[in-house]
Formats: sequence, C-alpha cells, structure tokens
Amino acid sequence: MSEKESCPKPKQHPAHMCQLKHEGRIEEIDKHSARPKFVCNRCRAKADEEDYLCNPRSL
Repeated sequence: MSEKESCPKPKQHPAHMCQLKHEGRIEEIDKHSARPKFVCNRCRAKADEEDYLCNPRSL
C-alpha cells in the first residue's frame, strides 16, 4: 500500500471496510453498510458510520 493509500488511523484499521473486504468478512461489511452515509476517499467503500472508513466524507 502506498503512502497515499495508507490508513491515517492504523490502530482502527482492522475494523475498516477495506480490511474487512480483504479478509472476506462479508457479513460484517453488510452489517456496517446497510444505510451508508459516508464514502472512503481512498477505496470508495461506503459505510453507515465514518469510523469504518480510512478517509471518510459524507455522501
């Protein structure tokens, strides 16, 4: 992962959508993206809460 793509919150990264996807944790992804309000500026994942994204912005 390049510096541009690296997570600015590495301690929280194991719960971020990109890591959940990488690990194949589909049920958790579905649980945290049922009503997305945020999108990640790095990986474009969508989530209900910004805490599940590395670089979130509102939809």
